[in-house]
Amino acid sequence: MNIFEAYRLLPWEECAFLLDTLIEEEGCLIACGGKVMLRLPLTMKSALDKSLGRRISILRTDTDYRMLILNCQG
Repeated sequence: MNIFEAYRLLPWEECAFLLDTLIEEEGCLIACGGKVMLRLPLTMKSALDKSLGRRISILRTDTDYRMLILNCQG
């Protein structure tokens, strides 16, 4: 996988997906799920490792990224 194929969120952009894979490449973290491939900072690795297999939402703010675990009941 090429790091430039992964999408980098714009400020105040959010993406929700089922996280199934994390890849470290060239000093970045790529979070994958379905058709989603997001390029994120390595500082998120610890939180994302704990969220593998779960539906999450990632929001990029002006200064950092925020993650939320989504509760999917249905």
